[in-house]
Amino acid sequence: MSKFSERVATLSSEQRRLLEIQLRKKGFATPSVAQTTAASPVDGSSLEQPATEALAAVQSGIGSMHFSLFFFSDDGERTTEGKYELLLASARFADRHGFAAVWTPERHFQDFGGLYPNPSVLSAALAVITERIQIRAGSIALPLHHPLRVAEEWAVVDNLSNGRIGISLASGWHASDFVLSPQAYHQRKEVMFRDLEIIRRLWAGEAITFPGVNETEVAVKVLPRPVQPHLPVWITSAGNPDTWMRAGKIGANVLTGMQGETFESLRKKVDLYRRSRAEHGHDAEAGQVTLMLHTFLGEDNDAVKETVRPALIEYMKVFLKQSENGARRSVERRVDSHTDEENELRAAVAFEYYFKQNALLGTVEKCATMIDNLIGSGIDEVACLIDFGLETRMVLESLRYLNELKELYSQRESR
Repeated sequence: MSKFSERVATLSSEQRRLLEIQLRKKGFATPSVAQTTAASPVDGSSLEQPATEALAAVQSGIGSMHFSLFFFSDDGERTTEGKYELLLASARFADRHGFAAVWTPERHFQDFGGLYPNPSVLSAALAVITERIQIRAGSIALPLHHPLRVAEEWAVVDNLSNGRIGISLASGWHASDFVLSPQAYHQRKEVMFRDLEIIRRLWAGEAITFPGVNETEVAVKVLPRPVQPHLPVWITSAGNPDTWMRAGKIGANVLTGMQGETFESLRKKVDLYRRSRAEHGHDAEAGQVTLMLHTFLGEDNDAVKETVRPALIEYMKVFLKQSENGARRSVERRVDSHTDEENELRAAVAFEYYFKQNALLGTVEKCATMIDNLIGSGIDEVACLIDFGLETRMVLESLRYLNELKELYSQRESR
């Protein structure tokens, strides 16, 4: 019995119930703790067909899936050189092997994600070292910025990449981030949708009037002119169905995560989104739904599990703590605080669930089952989050297994 199983075994049924409630509040749609620690293979094989059957199912299936790389969490506190080695090297790999995109986020003032304060700067670097892959922001916290600056910066990157950029927009949630734009915090979601329309107009070449000095108004256009006539846009959703429907209404794509979701709940939101697109005059099937998943593949499920366990548990501890701190700073709601030991236990429980059925962790065969379920849920693209604390060398070596998985679904699309 593992250290984790021993600790969980000492909990009373009431303690287990409370732990599950806490995790669900944080977006971890966990099964019961008893289920996660029941005597069953640790490799997640309860979700996995025999290898030959799984591969045969993929090769003969009717669905396809796009794969991209996603960055979100690397530590900005490191003082060593080569902080961006993983980003640059994996982007080159993805470009050579036909991945759909590389996503970089906007993260401020946190160790967790501190390498990524400005996706346009990093995307400019990626644009000049790649040739084919899409370069995307995942996501821009739009209420923190003047829409003119967003349009200008990404017009530059669009030119550097010869028309390969796309952006996902988020309303932001960390209250401390809004030192950059404190007046926008309470109306941040409405500000995001309002400023998106301004950016679209600027991108199309329209002159828009903005307040200038001495109570004057100034009409300006964005330069340089972008390569793409229309800016590819995603709306980032943490799960609110209203956000999915609003994305459909304006003809945007959707970027989301598996946190707090099941295959069934994803299917319902995708259906809402596509109905909203159709109701507002957009092609229902043209919209793209991209799902972020933690990703690390290898030859053996047990080995992968033990490799990723320390990093993912630490990742989840930091995430839970940041979620708690962000909510505590908000004037909108109060939250209960938890000790480090309680957070460690919650993260350990979340890890067990994540490994079994909420991430791309394990062999190609195990992950193919996950991808097939996501195709059934209406997902078009998986954005593979690969920077959650593992050594750069290990992550880069694992990309060949991810490429094998991608190729299975590329074969479907080419038929």
